[in-house]
Amino acid sequence: MADATAELERASADIPLNKDARDVLERATALASERGAAQAEPTDVLEAITADRGSSAYQAIKTLAGDPKAIDPHAAGIDGAPGLPLRQLLVNANREAQVLGHYQVDSMHLLLALMYSDARATSVALQKAGLTLYDLRRHLQTGAGPNVPVAAGVYSTQDRALRRKPLVSLRGALGISPFFGGLVAVTAVSGIFLWFDILPAATRIVTVIFVTSGWITSVCIHEFGHAVVAYLGGDRSVKGSGYLTLNPLRYTNLLMSIIFPVVFLLLGGIGLPGGAVYIDHSALRSRIWDSLVSLAGPIGTALCALLIAIPFLWPGHYAWITQSNAGFFIALGYLGFIEVIAIMLNLLPIPGLDGFGILRPWLSYSLQSLAIRYSQLSIIALFVVLFYFGPVRMAFFNTALQVSSMLGIDYIFVAAGQAAMRLF
Repeated sequence: MADATAELERASADIPLNKDARDVLERATALASERGAAQAEPTDVLEAITADRGSSAYQAIKTLAGDPKAIDPHAAGIDGAPGLPLRQLLVNANREAQVLGHYQVDSMHLLLALMYSDARATSVALQKAGLTLYDLRRHLQTGAGPNVPVAAGVYSTQDRALRRKPLVSLRGALGISPFFGGLVAVTAVSGIFLWFDILPAATRIVTVIFVTSGWITSVCIHEFGHAVVAYLGGDRSVKGSGYLTLNPLRYTNLLMSIIFPVVFLLLGGIGLPGGAVYIDHSALRSRIWDSLVSLAGPIGTALCALLIAIPFLWPGHYAWITQSNAGFFIALGYLGFIEVIAIMLNLLPIPGLDGFGILRPWLSYSLQSLAIRYSQLSIIALFVVLFYFGPVRMAFFNTALQVSSMLGIDYIFVAAGQAAMRLF
């Protein structure tokens, strides 16, 4: 059984099978193993179809030819002919799916492949039962029985379902980089130092390490959010680029990922989840998916903010705060505050930020091109406004403080954390 199962996995490695087809093939593999064969043959697949009442192929045979159990491939009188390799049968089935505009191989496509002349035993048996490739394809597309007229443009529910592009499987695509593990470890260790006040003379330095490593960890999660949704949406390139491993070294953009964020953090200012994942927008399934890719980053940051807020939202959390661990709550509260700022900034509809990315797919190509050209200039202008225009700055930070307060983070933690982060 193990050999036949392994052969099935090898044969179907790059063939997009739906559950219906996989169930049939697994049953066929079991039949092959029972007779001591290393892999399933077309006769095994046909036997599996005629034994599986739930498969679409079984129902098609029943509609077009009567009782599926009456079909016996061994009665064709050509059992001694060389069997068609399972791999070739799956290739033929996949070709049928592609010709019909389907994204996955169903048991119906397997049945169509069993009608090919190179699968002699099964094709003869199916033809004797009165089935033809034309009738099977017509039934798959329209759901109609033999000699039943069908209006133009009428498609079956099954056909419409198979025409929908399926989500890409994440199996084998995700990973965790040692660099990300190191960031989490640094954040945890510095948090322990703050909680137990292990280095009271270096509390400010430990706070900077905790907040900075925690913030970079959230940047990885932010960018990972973009990448995983892009992968599900059809862009396979993000896997090759290493974006699905949470590796901070992969999310690099000198200006947005390193220079701006570090300077603003050390000034006790703004935490901007910059980073950069380069998406092949042309590979995405639709404009909706394109917008979801941009939205996924802020959602990742929001999840980080909610995780940070748990101790502050817990009833009676002030009872936990002591003179020795106050530094931890100050650092954690400030980290939560800059996560809130990052969310607010990224949701602004300004070129270069995720808020604009959500809207971008719905704009004309000329506007998109213009926005991309001036995106970095737009972000620089945003920070100039936030730092030098008092009313705008006050409105923005007051809103951030209100949102932080809703998360249980009092202003006292934010103010103390900001003071601790000011190294210059």
